Amino acid sequence: MSGLAVVTAARRYRALIASPGVARVALPSLIGRLPYGMATLVFILAVQHGTGSYAVAGIATGAHSAITAFTSPWLGRLCDRGHAVAVLRVTGVLYALMLSGMVAALWTHQPVALIIGLAALAGAVNPPVGAVTRVVLPGLAPAHVQTAYAFDAITVELTYVLGPVLIALVTAVSNPYVAVIVTALLATVGSLGLAAAPGLTARYREVRTAALARAATAGVTTSAALERALKANRLMRLSMVVVLVVGALEAAAYGVMEVAIPKYAADLGAPQAAGAVVAAWSAGSILGGVWFSGMNPKLSQAKLFALLLCLNTVGFAAMLLAFGLPSLALILFLGGMVISPTTAVECSLVTRIAPAGRSTEAFTWVGTGIYVGFAAGSSLSGLVINQGTSLSTVILIATAMVATGALLALAASRRITTDAATNPVPTTLPAPAPAH
Repeated sequence: MSGLAVVTAARRYRALIASPGVARVALPSLIGRLPYGMATLVFILAVQHGTGSYAVAGIATGAHSAITAFTSPWLGRLCDRGHAVAVLRVTGVLYALMLSGMVAALWTHQPVALIIGLAALAGAVNPPVGAVTRVVLPGLAPAHVQTAYAFDAITVELTYVLGPVLIALVTAVSNPYVAVIVTALLATVGSLGLAAAPGLTARYREVRTAALARAATAGVTTSAALERALKANRLMRLSMVVVLVVGALEAAAYGVMEVAIPKYAADLGAPQAAGAVVAAWSAGSILGGVWFSGMNPKLSQAKLFALLLCLNTVGFAAMLLAFGLPSLALILFLGGMVISPTTAVECSLVTRIAPAGRSTEAFTWVGTGIYVGFAAGSSLSGLVINQGTSLSTVILIATAMVATGALLALAASRRITTDAATNPVPTTLPAPAPAH
């Protein structure tokens, strides 16, 4: 990593944060997304603590994730229709109530069905903080769009570093139930804080107005022109599907390895080191995101996306060279340096190829793909590991998933580039009203 890139990145981040309204979005967004990195661990700890069963804990965790994946696109659609503030406020409060209810049910030893049901209901009202942030943040700083997406990607990685640490601290001084309450409070504070950001309503109004204007224009075209527009929209949706499938394949590969790495560490007699080894991935991703923010890539976004996926494939394959936990951690750190850049470019592509006025919904679909992919990868990894499959074979499976995504992105890069070029997204935003 060149020193010039780091200096450039620092300057761009300073300019981004100094843009009007950005800090008012970035801070509550980070707070509200901390539960993303806490949910799985805190559900496992709390439900197992209350029921004495890891099976029930796993079912409750899966129910929460599955229902989140199912309902988040609907919440995203409501946001795109001008109800982002209401969605954030209502889900922020309801999410805390559902988690508090689950803790009460665990504390009083209620039936397992009620505990799982409350976990599922919490998933149904999981606040769409990440999707809303990805729509609003670039519009607040139109001169720093790439930096905004890189900053967002780094924020996501921070949640997976800080979240588990926070849970460890809370459970060390109290118990897992308190950790659930802390998770609920963070989600509520983040959601309500983001809903109160001055730039949020203006940004959604602008995107909605642009979408309606585009629809009105289409309504007065000739039938032949309208047919061409409909065909282009169908192809654009195809490009969107390609990006979602690629994201799901990537998530599946991470799911495979995040099950395999703890097993590998346990086989080496150091199960307690698994968390630190996996954290090396996030650490590399954060550093890579900083580096990427200081770059000025000349490739189109679609080609850059495909290139980063190819580099990620190399990173996964390099795990075959590991000969112990320290070497594996180093390989993960180096390979992780392309994660945040890939996420940043993916966000940019989603913004530009999503149907007009449906960016939030598009980002929630990305989240759904990640949930489904990660769950599938984790399940597959568990099955093959139980069959005594070697770590090398598991790595090859994960590498094949990433390689498939890279090839798909490469094959579709021209189509995606065309769609992105024909669907410009407005980024200008009126200055936010001063806070009271």
